[in-house]
Amino acid sequence: MTVAIAVVACTAPPPTVATPTPTPEPGVLTVTALLDLSGPRASVGTQQRTALQMWTEQPGRAGPAVKLRTVDVAGSDAKLLIELRRAVTEDPADAVIVGAPVVYDDTLGRALDVAALPVVFTQPLGGDPRPHPGGRWAFALAPSLAQIATWQIDDALRRSVLVPSLVLTDGRDRIEPMASALAAELERRRLDPLPVIRLETDGSIPPVVRSSLSVLQSVHCLAPVSVCSAVAREARSRGSSTMVYLPYLTTPSEVRDDRDLSARAIWPSSRTLIPLTTLRDPWEHERAGFLKRFGERGNAWPGVHAATAYDALSLLAAAADPRAIDDRAALRDALERITMPLIASTYAFSADRHLGADPEDLAYVHWNGSVAFAPTFGTVAPTPTPSPTHPASPSPSAVP
Repeated sequence: MTVAIAVVACTAPPPTVATPTPTPEPGVLTVTALLDLSGPRASVGTQQRTALQMWTEQPGRAGPAVKLRTVDVAGSDAKLLIELRRAVTEDPADAVIVGAPVVYDDTLGRALDVAALPVVFTQPLGGDPRPHPGGRWAFALAPSLAQIATWQIDDALRRSVLVPSLVLTDGRDRIEPMASALAAELERRRLDPLPVIRLETDGSIPPVVRSSLSVLQSVHCLAPVSVCSAVAREARSRGSSTMVYLPYLTTPSEVRDDRDLSARAIWPSSRTLIPLTTLRDPWEHERAGFLKRFGERGNAWPGVHAATAYDALSLLAAAADPRAIDDRAALRDALERITMPLIASTYAFSADRHLGADPEDLAYVHWNGSVAFAPTFGTVAPTPTPSPTHPASPSPSAVP
């Protein structure tokens, strides 16, 4: 009997010891930033990382201590979801900043519900995330795709360049929602839809686009700027005055470094980033200081994405309660009570509304040595004389 008891004791599994769930560092606001630091959107992610580092290095900054962790998701939706889970388990955070473009679908929404921590999006979503799965944790700092589409169609109508025109995409899942938003806005206004053409990522121009450039008033290029620049080069070579609308995911440095593109491109940004000759209120001084500090780091003019990333940390720090800084639900509730002018916009959230940016801060800009308002009428550059050597081109309305 004694031997049997000994054998049982030796072969029984060891007692289970509960593994404590990792928690963020006490008393410190821990933030994970998920950015595209490689791939075709690297210029956007790099500017955002610079702005976030600028925020953490402010001398004499008031508010809670902030610990920032940046992660390159390299344009991968799968990696973004993995890193979102990691921010809850292995490297716990109090909040997450998503600086990469995403499609807010049920998969992402369920992941936000499971994560149960505030997630701030700095790139446009389809609309207000609040009514959707996971929406109680999601806060959108950029204008929605629908708002951008409204402003873009307005802008093209004011310039009399809406037709003939094409919408150019590169077939990426993250781009198609903007093409859909433009189509929905045209339908809402009972205007004819614009033909949608897919561009090749190798920079080659489809024959139907090349042959149409001599008659096109504008193109709405939703592909990466490096792909859109090929369209600008082709337009220049044909003596065309076609304007090129660039996507929201455009940084000034991409335009500045491309002569063909800078001569004809405009893109959505924020009017608050336009340099002012006279500074009146405190936030105008704060914005001017941001532009100055960003430039002192050897960077080109900041894009709206850099300013929005900077604002994301400002909002989280303002909402954090020093007495319960690790309470994620309390942080979410505090964000819902915020109305605050910051760098890229004035933000206002509520329990029923998590789309915070003021759409009146949207502006269409061009590059003239710095970011500037694009002229309301006409093209952004002297109209080139069309070349008489090219044969007549088919009407874009005939594009399949």
